[in-house]
Amino acid sequence: MELAPIPHNEAERQAVITRMRIATFDAEPELDRITSLAKRIFDVKSATVTVLDHDRQIFKSRANFEKLESSRDISFCGHAITRTGPMVINDARADQRFCDNPLVACNEPIIFYAGMPVHHHEGYPIGTLCIFDNKPREMSERDIDNLKDLAYLVEMVLLLRFAQFSQKRLLQNLDDAVRQSMMDPMTGLWNRRGLDEILDRELAPDGAPVPEPCGVLLCDIDHFKAVNDTHGHLIGDEVIISIAGMLKNHLRENDIIARVGGEEFVCVIPGMTRDMTPKIAQKLCDILRNTPIETSEGKTLNLTISIGATWLSPVMGPINRKAVFETADEALYSAKYSGRDRVVFNAEPLKDRTKGLFERH
Repeated sequence: MELAPIPHNEAERQAVITRMRIATFDAEPELDRITSLAKRIFDVKSATVTVLDHDRQIFKSRANFEKLESSRDISFCGHAITRTGPMVINDARADQRFCDNPLVACNEPIIFYAGMPVHHHEGYPIGTLCIFDNKPREMSERDIDNLKDLAYLVEMVLLLRFAQFSQKRLLQNLDDAVRQSMMDPMTGLWNRRGLDEILDRELAPDGAPVPEPCGVLLCDIDHFKAVNDTHGHLIGDEVIISIAGMLKNHLRENDIIARVGGEEFVCVIPGMTRDMTPKIAQKLCDILRNTPIETSEGKTLNLTISIGATWLSPVMGPINRKAVFETADEALYSAKYSGRDRVVFNAEPLKDRTKGLFERH
């Protein structure tokens, strides 16, 4: 039997697993949906998402599989994480690496195995999405593509969960004075400084590629000056608080929302495709248009927002954040100029702008 090898970057890999806090048995409903889907798509006995910890293999999600952990030395996944692509074992009994493995020579053997490495966004393999069966099988090219796509979804789930945890951890680690300097006191959202900090820590440093696709929305309350002029600044504040609440209620907990101006908000939405970014923006426009704001004075205000949207992807290479914001800003200007209460989407961040995150003053 060939023991699972140790990756050359094992120390860094373990540091990432520790930082992500994923070597646990916590319930993972999003991952459970993926493993259940994998089991159905490939019509196999079992599917799991694994994390390769120091000396053990942890099963983070299990479809028709009871074990919570097993020895890393004898694991198939310990071999799979050293590969750049999927590892497929059609019949482990005929493979010299695994034919006498305890997982093969047992009452409920693993005969067929296919595993795709799952990576942290910095590139370190942290585990696998794998499928296995107690009889020989073969994988077509289409099957392999499907396994790769499902493994990518696992990576997105883990990354989004880490982003959510990171925002909470950042708030917990700050002392009161620093926390207050990074939060908008009226809405409880990040302010510009806080937005800088959370994006630097959890998305990508300025001038670096983003680790995953994400949408960027710049939202502006239409005719907000008229609200202040007509109803007063206290009602204007209530409007800002209400719209901030709407954004928080209709975006995910791990999405990054900041108030960056009097009536302007930035939403950074990780894991968003190019096509979905303007759809999410339009959904926010529609929700506000159809949700009157009730003020403390008993007044009902029917308001709208305009949104300039853009989109980022790892394939774009190093990202100039100021250029990204200015792209969204120009899209917002177009939305305002063309009648307000709409979304303008520009998926091509402007080039050759000076660096610096959201530095419009």
